[in-house]
Amino acid sequence: LEEEFGFTPDNTLLGTSFCPDEINNQERDIGTKMRRYWGKVFPMGGISGTPYVGETGFVAFSSHVPDDGNIIVVFGPHVGISEEGEVGQYLREGQSGNST
Repeated sequence: LEEEFGFTPDNTLLGTSFCPDEINNQERDIGTKMRRYWGKVFPMGGISGTPYVGETGFVAFSSHVPDDGNIIVVFGPHVGISEEGEVGQYLREGQSGNST
C-alpha cells in the first residue's frame, strides 16, 4: 500500500471490525499486527465482524482521517478449528471441552 498508493501510518486511519470474541484479540492476530503497524485504529464493532457503526459512526470515522489522508477498513468473522480439525469448535483456555 505504501509503494503503490502512498498509504503510510502518518496519513492513514485504520478501521477494524472483527468478531469481538476473545480468541480474536491475541498478540498474533491480524488486528493486533495491523494496529501495531498503522498505529491509529477506529473500532467499527459489530458481532460476527460486520463493520457497523451507523451513519453517525461513519461520519465520525471519516472526520478523524488526516487531511488528504486515507482510510483502510479491514473486517471479518472468524471460525474456530479444534485440534482435531473440527470446523466451528475451539478449545478455550480453562475449559475442558470444545465450544463454538
